[in-house]
Amino acid sequence: MLRGWLADTARRAGRGDSITRGWAVVTGGSAGRLLLGFVSSVLLARALGPAGLGVFSVLGAVALLAGAVADFGVSNAAVRRIAAVWPADRAAAVARVQSFFWVRIALALTTAVVVGLLAVGPAGTALHLPRDAALIWLAVLGVPATALSGAVTVVQQATGRFGRLSLVFLFNAALTTLLAAALALLGWLTVTTALGVLGIGTSLASFVLARRLLGPGWSLRFPGRATMRMEARHLLGFGVWLWLASLFGLAAARLDLLLVNRWVDPAGVGAYALAANLASKVEIVNHSLYTVLLPVAATLPGGAAVRRYVRDSLFRALVAGLALVPAVALARPAIVLVYGAGFGDLAPLLQGLLVVTLLEILATPLLLLTITADRPRVLAGSEALRAAVLLGAGAWLIPAFGPGGAIAARVIARTTSVAFALALLARRGAAPAPERAGPAAMSGGGEGTGT
Repeated sequence: MLRGWLADTARRAGRGDSITRGWAVVTGGSAGRLLLGFVSSVLLARALGPAGLGVFSVLGAVALLAGAVADFGVSNAAVRRIAAVWPADRAAAVARVQSFFWVRIALALTTAVVVGLLAVGPAGTALHLPRDAALIWLAVLGVPATALSGAVTVVQQATGRFGRLSLVFLFNAALTTLLAAALALLGWLTVTTALGVLGIGTSLASFVLARRLLGPGWSLRFPGRATMRMEARHLLGFGVWLWLASLFGLAAARLDLLLVNRWVDPAGVGAYALAANLASKVEIVNHSLYTVLLPVAATLPGGAAVRRYVRDSLFRALVAGLALVPAVALARPAIVLVYGAGFGDLAPLLQGLLVVTLLEILATPLLLLTITADRPRVLAGSEALRAAVLLGAGAWLIPAFGPGGAIAARVIARTTSVAFALALLARRGAAPAPERAGPAAMSGGGEGTGT
């Protein structure tokens, strides 16, 4: 039975189903963006110096947090809403795109104004933010600029155009690197030009490209107040739970390092931090999988399609695990070669964290069944439970086992959260059918890697 399942799944994977192709395209694009981002970060560090880089990094963190808050989960909710009617009802899809676009921009502008006013006021003083108001406003204005291009790439994600999605991301990273190099050569690379040109400028250019790649028939005109108000209720009603889930997930992703810092000596903290940083580079595989699977999970009709979705997801996790075997086996010699013999002891930590990454690849498609079942609260609850279990298990295991206890706590927390979500889904019954099904979720056709 197992051999037959593996053979059947491998045959379909060999033909290249849309999910696997889309996953490969988005992962490749993310890897290229990561490499280009490293180059631009080196250029920034050399041009700005430690003090200037510190100011830029702090303002960048403010903009990043403001951007995360400004979304309120509407982007992921929009993927679900658009995918539910695409391509069966193009007119409905366009109407939902128009409403989402303006809701997203309105939220981004409002958040930018609020954060800007707080940052230039007493809150900024309390947080020791730079006192240059112009720099602060440049940083927060990057939030609506990024929202413009981000809103259009959400449409590409929802309609399965992952090739175009990756192209926009690569264009943004490449343009940022080229402009950083040009500004550095001219001696014009400062905190101001970094925020204005490399931040706002590249985001606006990416929006122009993303809009052109949508093709004809995708109007972004204002849909009218009544339509926008109605769609906003749908987006925020569903999206706020996805937003809470992402916030809890972000907390869980950072909590382990804080716990290690509480109970482990500085050398151990440094080793764990480096191992976590290296393992995070592999996390792009899981992020890419989420990007591709979200519109699929939103349109699963239930029954056989859900079972096939789970079966294929298990196979992909198996393939990803086999792909990670060389990385796990070569971790120690690679670390010694790059960082020196003094860092050889962090190899077991990196190996353990790579196993955690594999667990995340397995967990992602299972947790997305909460979207299929129209149960976003279950996803938020499972992520909150994950953070709570990580806190409790970490406080118990880290004092006894050091950084290895943090890895064990992460495994326990993720396993518990997935079991919790699946148990609630099983108890509440099958998912309701989507509003209108999109293309067959697991077929080899469609626009999985559309260009």
